Amino acid sequence: MFVSIPKIELGKLILDRQRGSVSKSEEVSVMPGGRRSLARSSTSRQPPPPPNTLPLSEDAHKSRSPGQTTPDTPVSRIISPKHIPIPSVPHDGSVMFEVVMFLFTATASFLQFLHLYRTVWWLPQSYTKYAMNFYLMDPYLVGFIVTILSRRLVYCMLSHVVMSWSSVNLWPLLQQLLSISVYFILFGLSVSPFFDVNELPSLTKDECKVRTFNGKPIHNCSLSPQTVREEVELLKTDFNNRMKQILFSSVLNAYYSGFVPCCFAQNHLYYDVYWATQHLVFVWLGCFTMYLVHCYPVKYCDVLHRAALHLGRWARLEGRTSHLPTHIWADSTLWHQGALVKHCKEMYRAEGISIAAEPGNQTHSRFYAVFSNPSCLVFMLLFLQLAMVLMQLVILVGSSEWYQIISVSLLLFANYYTLFKLFRDYLICWKVYKAEQMIQEKIGG
Repeated sequence: MFVSIPKIELGKLILDRQRGSVSKSEEVSVMPGGRRSLARSSTSRQPPPPPNTLPLSEDAHKSRSPGQTTPDTPVSRIISPKHIPIPSVPHDGSVMFEVVMFLFTATASFLQFLHLYRTVWWLPQSYTKYAMNFYLMDPYLVGFIVTILSRRLVYCMLSHVVMSWSSVNLWPLLQQLLSISVYFILFGLSVSPFFDVNELPSLTKDECKVRTFNGKPIHNCSLSPQTVREEVELLKTDFNNRMKQILFSSVLNAYYSGFVPCCFAQNHLYYDVYWATQHLVFVWLGCFTMYLVHCYPVKYCDVLHRAALHLGRWARLEGRTSHLPTHIWADSTLWHQGALVKHCKEMYRAEGISIAAEPGNQTHSRFYAVFSNPSCLVFMLLFLQLAMVLMQLVILVGSSEWYQIISVSLLLFANYYTLFKLFRDYLICWKVYKAEQMIQEKIGG
């Protein structure tokens, strides 16, 4: 049975309740014993917000009208980043990539031998009918270079054969047998990185908490700041290990395909040192960009991007900021954009959708700056590859010797393939992340 209340009495009841709440707030803010400045009463002495909540900023308090009340569930105010899935992009497998890399490095090594032992066989008085003086080349040196350059290809093919034929997983046993004390400065006591470009150091127990699939990290959307920071730490370690592998592999391939043939050349042999050095630089840049595209595919960059959105960052505030209302930063709190906190006697403002980073942590700031928009990183790689291709085209136009034209032309074919991949990846990243940014701004605004 319902009781009807007149509209006038209901309005008086709401007005009295609002006046009662205002009077209570005024009674709480009154402090006996003389004058108290308003700025001093709103300093950072406020207690930190409860764990896993999202505190409101000063602007949110100002925008709220006197008749509105604060929701009872702060967790509902957390805005989780919205991710757009990356479309399926063709990516070369391990065997296919190693075949392409072996052909590229073997061709580069052959071209360097051509620079050293070329002939003028077209002249009537020439004593040879071949384009190269093969008798001056050391066959053992050629065999050694081919063995070093093909080590990854042989390793990948054997591993695929063993994995497909064996009914029992013998892979861990083979890895233990291959572990020797080599390259301990870069890779510890493991020889696997010498053979496999995708082989990474083993993870610790804390790093294994993050989900992986076939040894590759997978993003895990979480509202726990500790989980987000642990995931970022794992991804940072994985990214650095891949970069270490890229630098090592590219330098090693360039060394054996471009530098070793010059070191073992005869003392009386005359060759163009400038052209041989230029060829060495182009081989290293070509290997470097090819390894970058293979080790950092679009799917992998998207995992780093999603983790960066959950991480956020803090910007340190300069100047007189004692009058601003702040909170004490807590490692178990997920903060929102524009929040003001104090940490280690410094004041920071939150930047991002949801902020789980630690104020003053340069690693978190760099991670967010690099991977908040991976299309910028892909654009830089695209610009580097395009600059190298244009430089080779200019050199090709200005070349007059037959061996120089052959050398630059063959290197250009391989660089065109990498340029196509980078251009495709940039278009995909630019379109996807632009749409994602529009969605984030629409939700946040």
